[in-house]
Parts: sequence; C-alpha cells; structure tokens
Amino acid sequence: MSAENQNAAQSTAENSQSNAAAKAADTAKKKGLPKWAAAVIVVVVVAVVAIAAVFGYRAYSDAQYNNAVAACATASEEMRNATNDYNNLVNGDASAAAALTGKDVKDSSTLDALNKELGAETPEYEGCMAEDTKGYQAATDKLNEQIDWYKTHTASLQKAVDAVNASKK
Repeated sequence: MSAENQNAAQSTAENSQSNAAAKAADTAKKKGLPKWAAAVIVVVVVAVVAIAAVFGYRAYSDAQYNNAVAACATASEEMRNATNDYNNLVNGDASAAAALTGKDVKDSSTLDALNKELGAETPEYEGCMAEDTKGYQAATDKLNEQIDWYKTHTASLQKAVDAVNASKK
C-alpha cells in the first residue's frame, strides 16, 4: 500500500468511528436515562451531601469543644496566678500591716479599712470540670469572674496596705 492509500484508509476508519460515536450520542439523547437510574443518582447525591454534612458538623463541634477546653485551661492558669498574687499580698505586706495597732499609726481608720479588706470572702475555685462544650464555656465564664474578683481585691488590698504604711508614726 502506498502512503496515500494508508492515509485514506486511516481517515476512513477515523470517520467511521466518529460517525458511530455521534450515532450513539444521538440515540442516548433521544432515549434519556431510565427513571430508576435518575432515582439512583438522586439518592446517591443526597447520601453524599448528608454524609458530608454529618462529618462537617462533627468537625465543627470537635473544634468548638477543643477551643472551649483550651480557653478554660488558660482561664484556670490566669486564676492560679491571680490567686497567688492575692495570697502573697495577704501573707506578706498585708499581714505585716495588720499586725500594727492603733498606737502605731496616725489614722486608725486605715487599720479598719485594711481589716475589712482582709475579711473579704475569697471565691471558691471550681476549676475546669465539665463534660461538654457548654460546660467548659460556663466554667471559663465563672473563672473569669473569679479572676476579676482577685484582681479587684488585690488592688484594693494593696491600697489599704499602702494607706496603713503611709500612716505609720
């Protein structure tokens, strides 16, 4: 066979394959999908979307839970630091100032104010004991309130100690 005949034969084969594919496509378009195939496709798509939604929700919930646990741990650490600051002041400078008597200071009302500050009831540490995200969030909120209490009372106790020390004779 010559090169021209080979090219012609190849071209004829390609044309016949192309024509067969076109005829098959036309036939499929005319017939469409069977109803059961469309129903199967819809069921599969719905199942895939449902599975994706379940896994997406679980991932979101897990992330929220992990964030709540981490926030509670951070608040717990801050609470420990605030408690230590307060206790160091109570057991240190405040204790020394409270040991003074009315004879040792010019203004005895500073001692009364100091004793009032020392008499404040400290909050009870509850920690990060929870079973779910909402529990950890509630524990974090409670710890943040306690941190605020300790910071506020540490500052007011320090002012009372400073007032007593300034009033020393």
